[in-house]
Amino acid sequence: MSTKILIVEDNRQNMKVVEMTLRPHGYTLLEATNGEEALERAVRHKPELIIIDIQLPKLNGLEVTRTLRQMPAFSHIPIIAVTAHAMKGDKEKAIDAGCNVYLTKPINTRELPGVVAKMLSECKRDNA
Repeated sequence: MSTKILIVEDNRQNMKVVEMTLRPHGYTLLEATNGEEALERAVRHKPELIIIDIQLPKLNGLEVTRTLRQMPAFSHIPIIAVTAHAMKGDKEKAIDAGCNVYLTKPINTRELPGVVAKMLSECKRDNA
């Protein structure tokens, strides 16, 4: 059974970039385009990792992350925050909300697979 990754991104082009970058690695990719969808899909599908945009409609990525971190099932799931609006203090806000990693857009397609693999490996090791 392949590893499930939930990609939460409201920009179709950015979603395609992440999907095309990760699909060759054999992951099962799930999509959500807003914060409410992200919560619903996370609870229903229980992904092993979440990649979430910070600027989302309905609930932003930090609100979604805080909500997920309050649920025992998501207390240790790796969450990677991504944003195009990187401002001073944003990385700290994302980490404080519960994100494990903070990446800026445009996504570095050479770096992302390694970050994902590292986060999944660390999570499995910590929960073994």
